[in-house]
Amino acid sequence: MFKTFQKHILVLAVLAAGLSTGSAADKSERLAGKQVEGYLQGNTVYIDVLPGDGAFGKGGLSPFYYGHDGTFAADLPARKITGTWRLSADSSYCIDVVEAGRTFCTNVYKKGSGIEHHSVGLGRLMGSVVRIVPGNDADL
Repeated sequence: MFKTFQKHILVLAVLAAGLSTGSAADKSERLAGKQVEGYLQGNTVYIDVLPGDGAFGKGGLSPFYYGHDGTFAADLPARKITGTWRLSADSSYCIDVVEAGRTFCTNVYKKGSGIEHHSVGLGRLMGSVVRIVPGNDADL
């Protein structure tokens, strides 16, 4: 357990160091593979979701949990969703949402001093990461 916690702290520190460099202020880098796995796996990622259609509703701060075992859960502004998540060759990661009966893929970008999630299907910014907490912090 402590070793896993240390891994999460190390991954978050590496991401934060990369985000704080002055030269990265204007650049956008898509995260993939081990970067995404280290960033998501076993963490609750709080995203300031932008307003939109369907599950996004009026937008707002929403927790997204990405389990070590591939489980996924989120408490979106309009409803809760569950399913499984996996890395993807074509996008940063994909989730299979039980309630929707379909797959949604997301690209994750390190941009300036933050991290953004972009919906591949909607072709737009879904929201920006506000904080990352190890474990299932929101009890999803």
